[in-house]
Order: sequence, then C-alpha cells, then structure tokens
Amino acid sequence: MFDWFSIIVNALKGYSETIPTEKLVRKMIYSLLESCEQKKMTIFEVKNLKTLTLDELICSFLTHEMLQNEEEEEEKKGLDKKKIKLLLNLH
Repeated sequence: MFDWFSIIVNALKGYSETIPTEKLVRKMIYSLLESCEQKKMTIFEVKNLKTLTLDELICSFLTHEMLQNEEEEEEKKGLDKKKIKLLLNLH
C-alpha cells in the first residue's frame, strides 16, 4: 500500500501538484482497513500529525507489524510445545 501511495504522490509532484505532508499523513491513516482501527486511534492520540512525516508513519506501521508477527510466532511456538507435551504424556 505504501509503495502505491508513494507512486501516486510522486506522480502528482511530476505535475507540479504539491500536497502538504500533514494532509498526506492523514490520507494514509484514513485509508487503512478497519482491522487497523486500534493502530489508527493510537497514532491520533500519541503522534503529532502536524510534524509526523510519511517515513515516520511507515516506520511506525512496519514496527507494529514486526512486533505482531513476533507475537504470533511466539504464540505458535508455545502451542507446538504444548502439543509435544500432550503427546509425550499420552505415551
């Protein structure tokens, strides 16, 4: 999504259309899926949208995604360990 957004913004710049960073940041946040509603609200509450850059916003989302993936992996490992223990206890 971020790549497409950047392509569109760069194309507009090519036509001498300059969009303020704050407006771009807001557009990016509003375009997120409903499944990201919690993340949207956190950004609105914690970040200063007047000074937040697109790069900072994207880094914030990437960090959130990495942490979420790590949690899922840890959860999966925990479930795998439980399955192994159950199998060992059955024998």
